[in-house]
Amino acid sequence: MRKLSASTLLFCFLFFMVGCNDIRKPKISVGSTVSELSNKQFEDVGTQGLKNPSKNDFRKFNFNFKMENPLDTKRKIEFPKGIDWRKSIDSVDGKVRYWGGEEYQQDNEEENFALYHMDFLFYSKGLSQDDIKEAFDSIVLKAAWKGEDGKYEEKEYKVSKLIKFR
Repeated sequence: MRKLSASTLLFCFLFFMVGCNDIRKPKISVGSTVSELSNKQFEDVGTQGLKNPSKNDFRKFNFNFKMENPLDTKRKIEFPKGIDWRKSIDSVDGKVRYWGGEEYQQDNEEENFALYHMDFLFYSKGLSQDDIKEAFDSIVLKAAWKGEDGKYEEKEYKVSKLIKFR
């Protein structure tokens, strides 16, 4: 009888824990890194017009956003346009710092996920980590969703707060 009571109690506890866990909520992962270039990456950089360029004069910026959600969730993601990223890094001191990159996104309503990616090289000579963070202070990604329960939620991600240096 004791085993039956203990197993019933354990089952009720597990059922309660799973029932209270909000599995209907989207899973969001977001991150940004600024890293040094590899020798191979630097070989591919066009350094025309620069005085004595070195590998240490450049950095690679990378930003990734992924949202997974139940199929019945309506989502809206406002991802900054490519020109916004370029303007932000060029705004540091008026120099042309954006050196080229790529972005992609996959955000189809019929699918239960959205992916956004941005990466580019920039001329970092003379910039501190604080300067780089400050350059991205105006870049904000917004994610909003409405589940089948009708509850509307929104999150904002300020890129300058997410940057990790490698």
